[in-house]
Amino acid sequence: MQSEQAVIYVAGNPDLYPLEYYDGESGSYQGAIPAFLEGFARSYGYDVRYLEPGAEDRRADYAANQQVDLISGCLADERYDHTVGEPLLLFSGESEGEESAYLLYFISVAPQGLQDDLRAYAARTTQAQWTGEVLQAAQEAPPGRLSPGAIWGMAIAAAVLLAALAVAIAGWVRERRRQKLIVLTDQETGLGTDEALAMTFSRLARDQSRRFYDLICIHLDLDHVGYLWGQEQAAALVLYGAGLVRERCGPGDLPVRSAAGDLLILKRFVDKQQAQAWVQGLVEAIRAFPGVGETLTAREVSAGVCPLELEYRSLEQTLFHARQCALAAGREERDCRLCGTQQCRGCQERWKLLADFAQGLDQGEFQLNLQFFVDAHTFRIVGGEALSRWKHPRLGLLSPDRYIPQLEEDGRIRELDFYCLEKTCAFLEDLDRQGVRGFFLSCNFSRRTFSTPDFSQRCLEIVRRHTFTRKLLILEVTESQQIDQRQAEQMLQNILEIRDNGIRVIFDDFGMGFSSFHDLQDYPMDGLKLDKVLVDNMWTQRGRIILRALVETGHKMGMTILAEGVEEERQIQALQELRCDVLQGFRFSVPLPEEEARRRILEESCFRPEQAGGRE
Repeated sequence: MQSEQAVIYVAGNPDLYPLEYYDGESGSYQGAIPAFLEGFARSYGYDVRYLEPGAEDRRADYAANQQVDLISGCLADERYDHTVGEPLLLFSGESEGEESAYLLYFISVAPQGLQDDLRAYAARTTQAQWTGEVLQAAQEAPPGRLSPGAIWGMAIAAAVLLAALAVAIAGWVRERRRQKLIVLTDQETGLGTDEALAMTFSRLARDQSRRFYDLICIHLDLDHVGYLWGQEQAAALVLYGAGLVRERCGPGDLPVRSAAGDLLILKRFVDKQQAQAWVQGLVEAIRAFPGVGETLTAREVSAGVCPLELEYRSLEQTLFHARQCALAAGREERDCRLCGTQQCRGCQERWKLLADFAQGLDQGEFQLNLQFFVDAHTFRIVGGEALSRWKHPRLGLLSPDRYIPQLEEDGRIRELDFYCLEKTCAFLEDLDRQGVRGFFLSCNFSRRTFSTPDFSQRCLEIVRRHTFTRKLLILEVTESQQIDQRQAEQMLQNILEIRDNGIRVIFDDFGMGFSSFHDLQDYPMDGLKLDKVLVDNMWTQRGRIILRALVETGHKMGMTILAEGVEEERQIQALQELRCDVLQGFRFSVPLPEEEARRRILEESCFRPEQAGGRE
């Protein structure tokens, strides 16, 4: 027995009600096991503390790092690093012929005296005492943890109380395991989920066999497949590829359908030649997808292989490099690319940029730049497009092409989009305070961002924090990503809500990418911005016909027509003849820093009502 009070740290199970669980209200662990440990601490003079209580189960990490003495709330099939001796059986029962045991593990750093004292205390704790502790925990806990039937079962006669309690807990654990299996399995393809990959990767991080594993990313360009052959075929390609992955993976492999749309495989290989041959065979098989009537190319299906022996610090980093190699293989028209080669140096810089992104937003490193729009006939400045520039502390001023593609691939472009909207609204409010009227400012959002359920709510929350004439704000829907039918319906709803609040919406890069005349029918828009490629190709007969058709159609539907990428005099003349309304390009303005753009606008007297006959 301890003569002096020693601090003992425990890693708890936050989700094993009523034996042990995390209570958000008190910020502590509650249940029968904490009560048992508290009684032990009082009897033997220890100070038992749960390490960093929280809703996340961090027992595996704490065991791997030997940060605690005890791992609590364990099921019989759970294993942890650095444990010593036999686990301590706390509570057991039988339900439907299945034995359920709940254990406590000692970590190698736990003092031998603690092990002896705790085992002695547990030996004197009867099952009846455990029953009382569990019943007390069930009565004191928030409602909803167990079904009313289970609670009623615990309250029956004392003779059968223990059996009923064991049945209730075992049933609850089976249900939790079933729910966990659902979370770890993609219901459509039968592959694992990102959560399953995270769990397996975490275990491998502490395993000596890690160096034999590779993380393979099979990138499917579903946007391009959907654009060429339709969304149904894009969805069918995923199922076809998932079926091939399942067939070719062995018992020790983990195939995953990523939420980002890629197929991932965590697989063990003897050597790198075997890995590349296996991946190449899989890629070729997926490209033979029968749904489109032709063999797919590297643009549609490519692979990246990231060996775990490279010891990237996290799953996020490993997955990033595997995906970057897959994308690079597609661009290079190759089957696959192996991470860690000389060709991957650029990936390291892109990873560092992504790692710096969140801090960059917080520190205000992203700056607002404006490129002006001019009236197509008078060349008077009428508005501008909000653009971002990243003043990176290490790399200097970065243009958008250095970071926008990475943010789009990683899904973080949404954060930058809303950041730029806040800066745009603040700029318009500042102009309004200074008496400037009539100057509009546009802000870009991808289709995928525009089609999220909370898009209009987030936009309007930002807009309502600022005072300016709402019609002077224009949201541009960019063409970088395709969306499915459900997203298209949500995007329509968002457009209607945005326009109902006086904000204008236009299509950016119209006529290229995924846009089509169907979009003009499906979405009520205020304008079209013609893609630079259309402007550049206006000298061909087909190019001129297409451009004229777009301008005429847009005007008949009451839309303003803008043209971007205007750089030559002959382009200006041709666009004037086509009756284009607004022009943008280096011929009139390069992107200007916020302060310089503000100065230019304030110098334009036509924006001041008192100097322009009261014009709005």
